Parts: sequence; C-alpha cells; structure tokens
Amino acid sequence: MATTGSGRWAAVMAAVLLVSTGGAAAADVPDAGQGGDNAPQPFLGGFLAETRIVYPLRVGDWEAVGEKLYDVAELGASVRYRSGGSLDRWIDIYFYPVGVVPDSHLDEAARATLQEIGSGVGVPGGYTSAEFGALRSFHVVTGDGDDEKPLSARSADMRLLREGGAWHSAMTLLVDRMYYVKGRYSVAATAMRRGKVRSELESFVAELVRGTYIGSTGRCWSPARIEALPAGAAAPGESRAAIESDAGDSAYLVADRVLARDPSSAAAQALALLAMSLDNRLHPGCVGAEPHNPEVPAGHREIRFEYRAPAGAPSDRGGRLAPSRDGLG
Repeated sequence: MATTGSGRWAAVMAAVLLVSTGGAAAADVPDAGQGGDNAPQPFLGGFLAETRIVYPLRVGDWEAVGEKLYDVAELGASVRYRSGGSLDRWIDIYFYPVGVVPDSHLDEAARATLQEIGSGVGVPGGYTSAEFGALRSFHVVTGDGDDEKPLSARSADMRLLREGGAWHSAMTLLVDRMYYVKGRYSVAATAMRRGKVRSELESFVAELVRGTYIGSTGRCWSPARIEALPAGAAAPGESRAAIESDAGDSAYLVADRVLARDPSSAAAQALALLAMSLDNRLHPGCVGAEPHNPEVPAGHREIRFEYRAPAGAPSDRGGRLAPSRDGLG
C-alpha cells in the first residue's frame, strides 16, 4: 500500500498498534532482532531480559501483606493478600514467565496445577484427602474503553482435608502479557461453600489484573532491519507497505526489512514496527529492547525481574531479582 498525507500516516500508525500473540513460547526462540542470524536464543535472558510488574496493594477489601521472590527465575514471585483481620482466609497471587502461548496451553497448564495440588495428598505435612471440582472457563477484561481486551482464564474449586481441619479452596490461572497469573484462595470449610470461594477468587483476580502493569524488555522487541536506499535508486517495484513523501524520507517494507531514503526517519521506524505486527511479533507486554522504569502510583508496588542468559549447563539457567519499588505516596 502506498501512503501520502497525514490521513494515511494515521492509518499506518493504527496498524502498528495491532497486537498479535504470535508463536514465541516459553522455550528457546529464534533471534528475530535487527541484524540477527536466526540462531537460537534463551527464553530468559534473551527473549525476556527484564520484567517490571506494578501491582495494587489493595484490591477491594483485600490488602497485600507479604511478597516473596523465588530463587529460581522460572518461579517468579508471589503476593499474599488478607481481608481485614480475618486470619482464616487468604489469597495468594503468583506471577511467573511463560512467553507467548496459544489458549490451548492454558487448559493443560491448569490441569497440571491441580495435579500438583493433588500430589500433596498423603505426603507428611500435606493433605490427607483432596476433592476437585470441574475446570471452569471464565474471562478477565484488561484495559479501558477501546483498549479493552478479554483474557481467557480457568478456575476450579476444591475441598482439602488435613490435620487441623477441612478447607474449601479455589485456583485460577490465566496468561497476561507473557506471564502466568495464578491465584489460590483458601477458607475454613465451615466458613464458606466451595462455589462461593471460587467465584470470589475469580472476581478478585479480574480486579487485580485490571489494576496491574506487566511490561517486559529484551529480544521480544524485534523491529524489522532498516537499510538505506542508495541515493538515486528507484523505489522497490513491490512492497508490503510504503510511506512515500516529497520530503525525501520515503520508506518501503520489503520482505523482512525496511528500505528507506533516511533510515533514521519516522517513516522508517514506523514501518519497522509495522513489520512486527504483520509477522505476529508484536507481543503483548513487550515494551521495548532497553531497560525501562514504569511509574509506580501511590498504593502500588513494583516487582523487578532481571534475567541473565544461561552460562552453559541447564542448571545455570536463572535470573536476578532486583530490589522492588513501591508507590505508597
């Protein structure tokens, strides 16, 4: 498509903002960055170099009372919420990296989570019995107005018996901006029925996700390579997209690269980003290639993940958790 004038420019920028969930999963992925040679790159320390999560300290009547950062990078972090002075109930929220995966992956991951909970039956200090409800689908809405987007989520309720009494519990799981967000809510069985525990957790997670920022940087941000179009050279005969201008800063998207009269021009940069969208590489939650520091509003707290590439053996794979920031006002 050829474009001239501000109206066409607006259309190009609108296309740049299209988001696709692509095919980059939680595994080694090809290097699609500028100048890349398509060699495999690590998921943590490559595709994701760092992540900033800014979460609310209060969700409804629930208040964050603890945060845990896990030594193994793949396990991420968790936040515990309590409601008022109630000591017989709590909600734990877990954030850990997964990458860009299809919705079908969610069912498999949710079932695996329930199996993991069930594996605690009969283990010393664990449950003496566990009864699980059916896996249920629900949706969480993120964004506001025209930016609203529904996220698929899964939930299940359960009855857990251990020394000291019975508990009604629930689990939720969803993928948001390349991270799993998992919820667990447990209540003394005498205090609340199982279905109510599940529905309350679903509502809590929906509100939490809407108020949480998740932004990552790394090779997930891979605009098309930009090359200079030699002076006097004719415009390419065919292109996937083009921005033509009498000012001498025309640019053309050809295959997987941008040819531009001025490689530093806004037109060249816009087409480089447009290529990410067209090729399903504009991943939700990937905000750039360089480190960033999002705003931490009052009443929120930040978790920082800084990942390093593996040093060879799989056991060396890991990350560093930088100090958190909070916006308590």
